[in-house]
Parts: sequence; structure tokens; C-alpha cells
Amino acid sequence: MDSGDFMKKYVPTLAIVLFVLAVLGFSNILLEKQQEEKAQDAYRAERHLVVYSDMPADVNSALARKFYRDTGLRVQIETRTDSELQSLADDAASDAGPDMVIASEPVLKDLQQASIFVPYASLATESVPYSFKDADGYWTGAWYDPMVFVVSKAYYERRGSELETWDDLLTDPNMVLAFPDLAATDMAGDFLCSYVEIAGTAEASRYFKALQPHIASYAKTMSPIVRRVAAGEADMGVASAMTVRQFLRDKAPVVMLYPQNGTSYWLYGRGTTKWCTDTELAPVFADWLLSRSALALLHQNTLFLTTASDVLPKELDGRNRYPVLFPVRKLYTDQGRKNVQDWWIKTIRFGKEP
Repeated sequence: MDSGDFMKKYVPTLAIVLFVLAVLGFSNILLEKQQEEKAQDAYRAERHLVVYSDMPADVNSALARKFYRDTGLRVQIETRTDSELQSLADDAASDAGPDMVIASEPVLKDLQQASIFVPYASLATESVPYSFKDADGYWTGAWYDPMVFVVSKAYYERRGSELETWDDLLTDPNMVLAFPDLAATDMAGDFLCSYVEIAGTAEASRYFKALQPHIASYAKTMSPIVRRVAAGEADMGVASAMTVRQFLRDKAPVVMLYPQNGTSYWLYGRGTTKWCTDTELAPVFADWLLSRSALALLHQNTLFLTTASDVLPKELDGRNRYPVLFPVRKLYTDQGRKNVQDWWIKTIRFGKEP
């Protein structure tokens, strides 16, 4: 068979074989690409942060849903108590843990001391004042709840313009005050420690002793304080701004005022842990917590906290004034706070010691 006959006989067959091989090769490439895209889609669907939070379970779920709607990214926020979060310090040597923690300032400080957190800074965290975050970026505050005056509308009409500072609570001998038990909760204890830090022990002792005759009753939580003022059982009270705003939402006949010489605040924030490996998703969620969207979600769920970011607007009081905060460093430990609370019980509330 000469070469011409060979070409005529076998070239078409070879061409078909080569075409089939090319089609198969191209199909394999397409299949591999489709499989890779499916794997990436599955990864994106499964990709998420695990966040431990001491906020209410329904709020944690709502935050996760809102973050997904805003970004298309997923977080799994699991509810934990403060003691459960603090137990992470005992597991510092573990190879596994949450990617992030949302908690109150004392818990964040405890976990920082246990070397649980890694530093993080961004344009969003730069909007948070230094007093609301760790100097080296190991944790950053997101929202806070200040202590405020809550005044019945009837009393406000008579003396509202005279209520500016903490000392103004002592100027009306007939004023009836609803007041927190300063040894009952961490937030009340924080107010006590902050006042002592600002005024000094001697002046704080003088002030709280002078306040005693005005106090009709002590409350272990904030809600009864506002309820008594709204019902006319007390002229005014001292309570958390979040609790007062909850009553204002329900049209309670009270007015909220920020003390103009400063007040204490209970801070909530976030820390990214050393167990976090997703260095792209974690910053997105950390910054999102400082957004208007996250704050609005909290307010929709009746957690009327104040943003720690200077970029977002602060809630105003009944006179359209901004909160004024004590310039405190809060260097006390849990045991230190308990010691101050014990001092208040013995020397102020029950007056058994000078």
C-alpha cells in the first residue's frame, strides 16, 4: 500500500479518534471545573465562625441571621454564661475553642490575661475610644450601658431643671429615691467601684451615707427601680439606661437624664481567639459588630445599648444631651470589686463600721 492509499484510509479514522480524545479531555476539564465550583460552593456554605456569647440566645440567633443577610457569610453564635466563658482560661492549652468571644469587659480582661486572644485592629476599631478597648488590640468594646437618673414626669416638672449632677440627689430633703443594691450585681458593683475611683473612698463614704435617708428601697435588679418611679412610689431612681429605654418604649411616664458630672458604664465587646484560623471572615464579623446594622438589630430586640463607636450617633437623654462618662481605668479585679461591695454593705447600707 502506497502512502497515498494509507493517508486516504487511516487519516479520517485518526482524525475522529483525535476529535473524540479532545472532546473527552475538554469534558474532563469541564467536569473537574464543575466539581471544583461545587466544592467551593459547599465550602462557602459550610464556612463559618464559631462565636461564644453571653448575650441572650434569641439575640445571638438574630445577630447571626442579620450578619448573613448583610454579608452572605455565616457565623454560629453559641450562648454561654460568664462562668462558662471564663472557664476558657482553664482550657488555654487546648487545641480547639471558639473563634471569637462576645462578653462583658471583666470577662474579656480575664481571657486576655489567660492569653486567649490575639490582637486585631482596623479602621472600625479605630473609631472606638481608647477607654473602651485594650491598648494592644486584644479586645475591643462594641456597646455599653451607662447608669442614669430616671425621674417621674411629675417630679421632673417640679425639679427637672435642678437635676444635673450626683450631688443634686441630696438637695431635696423630701425626695424619695429608688436605688440599686450595690452588692447584688456586677453592674451595680461596677458603679460603686467607679464612683470610689473617681471620688475617693472618704468622699464616696460621705456621699452614700448622705444618700441613705432618701432611699425608700434597694432593688437587686434594675427593672423594679424604673417600675417604682413610673408608678409614683419614688420620685426618681438610679438605673441602667437600657432598662429605662425599655420602659420608655412602652410609654412609661418617666424621663431619663445623664448625670452631667459623669457616670459609670457596663461595657460589652469582642475578642478574637488564638483558635481562629479564618483570617478573612473573622475581621469582617469583628468590624460588622461595630456597624449601624448590628446596633439596630440589638435595639429591635430591646437591648437598648449605646454604641462604643464614635462614628455612630449616641442616644440622647430627656434633655437631648449626650452621655458623660467617668474617666475611669477600672483596674479592679473581681475580688477587688467584691471587697468594695463588702465595704459598702458594712459601712453604708447597714452602718456597722465607721
